[in-house]
Amino acid sequence: MQPLKYVERIVNGVKVIEIPGKEDAPTFFCMHGYGANAFDLAPLAPYLAFPQGTRYLFPEGILNVDLGFSNEGRAWFPIDWVEIERIRREGGLRDLSKSLPPGMAEAREKVISIMEGLGCDFEKTYLGGFSQGAMMATEITLSHPKYFKGLILFSGTLVNRVGWETQAREKYLSQGKVLSFIQSHGRLDPVLPYAAAERLFQLLAANGGKGDLVGFDGQHEIPQIVLAKVNHWITEQQS
Repeated sequence: MQPLKYVERIVNGVKVIEIPGKEDAPTFFCMHGYGANAFDLAPLAPYLAFPQGTRYLFPEGILNVDLGFSNEGRAWFPIDWVEIERIRREGGLRDLSKSLPPGMAEAREKVISIMEGLGCDFEKTYLGGFSQGAMMATEITLSHPKYFKGLILFSGTLVNRVGWETQAREKYLSQGKVLSFIQSHGRLDPVLPYAAAERLFQLLAANGGKGDLVGFDGQHEIPQIVLAKVNHWITEQQS
C-alpha cells in the first residue's frame, strides 16, 4: 500500500484535508461527527475500494466544541445536551425526525460553498459522513438540485422526516432517478437509536433510493464488517 499524500487547505475559512486525485476520477467528500475534526476520518481512505486516483476531501466542522480538560473538537451544528440528558433520565430515545436541527441549514450552505470552492464535480462526487456528518450528507444530497454519485452513511439518523421525504420523492422518485446509497448502524448504538436508522433507510428506499442498511452488533462506530460491505458497494458502483 503506497503512502497517501495529505494536503491541508483552507477553503472559505474552513480547514479541509485533501488527498489529491486525478481529474477523471471520482471524489469522496466525507464529514466527521460531533466533537471530531478534519483528520478523524482521513485514515479510512487507504481502506476504501474507490478507484485509483480518487480525490478524498475531509472538511472540518464549522463550530468549535469544548470537550473539557482543555480539549477542543468541531461540529457542524449545535447539540442540545440538556434535552438529551432529560430524554435519557426519562428512559426515552433521541428523536431528531420532527424538524431540521437549528444551525443545520447554515452548515449545509457553508459545506456547499466549500465544495464549490474546491471545484467538486457533483455528479462524480460521493457524499459521506459519520453521525452528525452523515446527517449533513443526507441533507445536502436531498436538498441540492444537482445529483451526486452516491451516498455513504456511517451511523446517521433521520431528521426532518417530512422535509426529507418530500425532497426525496420530488428529486428522485417523481423524476425516475435513483439515489444509490449504503448505510451502516450499530444495533446497540447508545447515541443514535438503531430504530431511527431503520426509519431513515425505509424513507430513502421508498422514495427513489436503492441501497442497503448494514446493521451490526456494536455501538457508535465503523467496524471492519462495515468497511467490507461498503467496499463491496463501492465496487458495484464502478461496474
